[in-house]
Amino acid sequence: MRDGPRPADPPRAEVLAYGALAAPLAFGGLPLYIHAPDFYAADLGVGLAALGVVLAALRAVDAVQDPLVGWAGDRWPRARPAMMVAGAVALVAGVAGLFAPMGLPLLVWFALMMVLASLGHSLISVNLMTYGGVWRDAPAAKSRISGFREGFGLAGLILAVSLPAGLAVVVGRQASLMALAGVLAIGMAICLPLFLRWRRGARFDLQAAPDAAPPGLRAFGPFYAVAGLVLLSAAFPAALILMLVRDLLGAEDLAGAFLLAYFVAALPGAALAGHLGGRFGAVPVWTGALILSIAGFAGALALGPGTVGLFFVICLLTGLTFGADLVLPPAILSARIGATGSAAAATRAHAGLAFLTKAALALAGAIALPLLARAGFRPAAPNPEQALDALRWIYAGLPLVLRALAIGLLIQFHRKGRI
Repeated sequence: MRDGPRPADPPRAEVLAYGALAAPLAFGGLPLYIHAPDFYAADLGVGLAALGVVLAALRAVDAVQDPLVGWAGDRWPRARPAMMVAGAVALVAGVAGLFAPMGLPLLVWFALMMVLASLGHSLISVNLMTYGGVWRDAPAAKSRISGFREGFGLAGLILAVSLPAGLAVVVGRQASLMALAGVLAIGMAICLPLFLRWRRGARFDLQAAPDAAPPGLRAFGPFYAVAGLVLLSAAFPAALILMLVRDLLGAEDLAGAFLLAYFVAALPGAALAGHLGGRFGAVPVWTGALILSIAGFAGALALGPGTVGLFFVICLLTGLTFGADLVLPPAILSARIGATGSAAAATRAHAGLAFLTKAALALAGAIALPLLARAGFRPAAPNPEQALDALRWIYAGLPLVLRALAIGLLIQFHRKGRI
């Protein structure tokens, strides 16, 4: 790769070519944790507690997988394009297989396909964030690059969460989820070659560093602590939203509309966060967004049967702040890598953030689903009031506490210069 001066403001065409890959990549992240557990529980009859155990095991796999992907990227930087191609194949195969179980017991198949999709997602996402993080040095440019990437990711999320809901009415739920895999394959076939062509002409600072020590907790621990709390707080609603809409609100037909409102609101939220982060600093803007999100989760504690209008408002508010959660943490991490002189371990640093993202989704399911089972909750069935109370508090109460703790830590660490 070529060395040379790096302008602070990369051309829009280059940013678009870089960020477009995030759109199909988004299909293999959050949407899987929205659709797959509910599909296996409500449509295939798999128990919530058993699904929770599998999701906990997946977290253990990620604990090994993501650091290995980061280590391999730093050890053999020239192999990153091949890793991303292999990741695309694994991601498409895993997502397609997940919604077409065959041959093996359902829980075993669910676990294998989730591992395959997760591996593919890691191979692409870790390297994608690394390339963006070391592409330009200026903090304003990092916020803009992150904003474009996450904007494409949000577009992919919107399609991934709304497409099955729209198609299910016509072709059935399983066929609509298989259509999701088909769109993912087409998106990868278009966007990955575009990205690889951009990569060949871009300038980076990515040298092989076989002996470089991975970034330690002293450099990145405070950031990971805050990011982990925020990611976990967002993962509980993601794991439970379909159950909340169907079993608490009694508005299953509006599930797609709620998801669409949430992710559509995140688009201007991401754009605004990227702009304000470049102007005023990513940490202060993220702090403000987290404080605003508290109001949304507090309002969700008042949800009950028929509170459709209130939930639409909550989706719009929390979706707006979710855009900041997507854009600003990668920009903050990239700035921290530059400030600590850790460019040689950049892929491992971003692998840590990727691990936290998937670990939060798996951990939320591992905690929430068994707790709901203990409370007597059954998806797509009549439930006692105590079970619905448990659903409401796990959906909104736990995220509220986690976000409040994250805000306190973020302010404290920023004052001490540790984030």
